[in-house]
Amino acid sequence: MKIAVVFADQHRGFVRAEELQELIQKAAIVSFRRSDGENVQLGSGRVRGMGGRTYRGPERRGNVLFC
Repeated sequence: MKIAVVFADQHRGFVRAEELQELIQKAAIVSFRRSDGENVQLGSGRVRGMGGRTYRGPERRGNVLFC
């Protein structure tokens, strides 16, 4: 899946979803468009895995059994 981004030099383009995290960490992009159509400005918008407090409880993901 391709994601619309604005690169640090202000040109626009598309990147593969697998490349997005690396580009964010390298500060190679300044914004991107989420799948819901919302534009995220890096440094001011919420980005998954950045910020927030650290969860200190037990890991619950993947431990659910469905009948």
